[in-house]
Amino acid sequence: MKKRIIGIIAAVMMFTGIAIAGIPGNVTGEVTEIKGEMVTVKTSEGDMKTFHVDPKGTKKEGMIKIGVQVSADVNDKGHANWVKVVMNKK
Repeated sequence: MKKRIIGIIAAVMMFTGIAIAGIPGNVTGEVTEIKGEMVTVKTSEGDMKTFHVDPKGTKKEGMIKIGVQVSADVNDKGHANWVKVVMNKK
């Protein structure tokens, strides 16, 4: 029984990781939410993409805040290599 529960928990965690990390490459959109080191953007297609911004490891250009348009290079683990503000909301 314990093995089954652990297996289910592992599968859920893996699926959640894929949902977050399944966005490798360039992500562009408007920042809609910032929770700790996690940033969520809404793309022009209406998709919500969440990625990790490491305070020490991610190169940042501009002030990342809700409402700005950003472009980010995200690896297959869901971590941003760099994030650049491409347009501020006026």
